Amino acid sequence: MTKKIIFSSGGTGGHMYPAIHLMKYFSNKGYETLLVTDERCRHYLKKNPELNSYIIRTDTPTNKNFIKKILSFVVIFFAIIKSILILIKEKPGLIFGFGGYASFPISFASRFFNIPLVIYESNLVLGRANKNLLSLSKKILLGTDVPVNFTEKYKNKVCQVGNILSEEITNYEHIEKNEEKKKFSILVLGGSQGAEIFGKIVSSVIKMIKEKGYEIEINQHCLQNQKDLLIEYYKKNEIKNNVFDFTKNILHLISSSDLAISRSGASTIAELAHTQTPYIAVPYPHSVDNHQYLNAKYYEKKGCCWVLEQNNFTSINLFNLVMEILKDKKKLKNVREAMKKYSSKNVYYKVEKAIEELI
Repeated sequence: MTKKIIFSSGGTGGHMYPAIHLMKYFSNKGYETLLVTDERCRHYLKKNPELNSYIIRTDTPTNKNFIKKILSFVVIFFAIIKSILILIKEKPGLIFGFGGYASFPISFASRFFNIPLVIYESNLVLGRANKNLLSLSKKILLGTDVPVNFTEKYKNKVCQVGNILSEEITNYEHIEKNEEKKKFSILVLGGSQGAEIFGKIVSSVIKMIKEKGYEIEINQHCLQNQKDLLIEYYKKNEIKNNVFDFTKNILHLISSSDLAISRSGASTIAELAHTQTPYIAVPYPHSVDNHQYLNAKYYEKKGCCWVLEQNNFTSINLFNLVMEILKDKKKLKNVREAMKKYSSKNVYYKVEKAIEELI
């Protein structure tokens, strides 16, 4: 009989992409896979129409007043009821939770049927849904180190597997960078929570660097309403550019870049580390429990990046930091050496081994 796994994930890319990558992997291994998520994830499902899914309506009580908290708990209660009905119908052998409040109802409902629950955390701060599920889970898989807010009594459940990236990236074979090439390539990865301020700051910095006599090539993610203005700005200043609001060719852009400027979501910086692409991390200051800052500081302490907090993210500060890196290319080499320790090449094998006794 075909083994069935239900994957549950919240609505942000940091939760959804690892879930989708793992679903595809286990599907190719012959497992039957289903995704339970909420309305926010419909656009991910449109891009992956082969995925079977259920959409549930749920909510979070976090950062709400008393009345709204009560209403949230009512919505969550009915989401758990719907989740119970899904489990009765689907009869999975395992539930895999990836965090985000949309993952909580079906993960919590696993307790009524004694279905093994495995949760995955990629950040250095345990997400609130995952934190509330620690006691119910059979195993807790981690992308990096044990989160700072992890409860000591559950450490016997921990299995460090690495960051779940796309197989295209985990199969990437690193090519040594040409330190003597004339043009310096910079990649900007703003993400949905950072592209606006990056669009305002980075373009002027690139112009300042060019005026210092450096040949710069810029690949920049931006918001759709910034795209034409940025293209026109770079064209006017004769700077080779590729400005995009979406691309399927992210691996090529990452692997061909000398330096990235990026938010510090767990998946994004893990991709940069795996491909040995040095980066300047600009943590999103409003991330839940400040997890982007902790992610960035973790890699900075390991020598894998530079951190520039958003309150210091000015044109002059970014210019000075990039110029410091450009003037001493050995800094880039040292970062790439440090990154060699953070390969995610065997992550799928480690996940499969971690769950094989449960399903």
